[in-house]
Amino acid sequence: MLILEILCAATAVISIYIYGNQSWYAPLFGFFSQIFWVAWAILDNHYAMLFLSGAMILTHIRNSKQMKTIQRLKQKLYLKKL
Repeated sequence: MLILEILCAATAVISIYIYGNQSWYAPLFGFFSQIFWVAWAILDNHYAMLFLSGAMILTHIRNSKQMKTIQRLKQKLYLKKL
């Protein structure tokens, strides 16, 4: 469990740093981070933390719209095809 807790903390810190730089991919990393948080909450019986994870997932969804993450991701993928 300690490794999972370290992953949660590390991905949260990285996510905050990326959001602070206003990078368009910050919501994507935030979604990735939630994988570890949800796993930790379930495996270590911290079920109340699932509410926080749910709120963070909704925040990342909102931020992905406001930061135009999906549009920029499509542009990046389209440019790689050329």
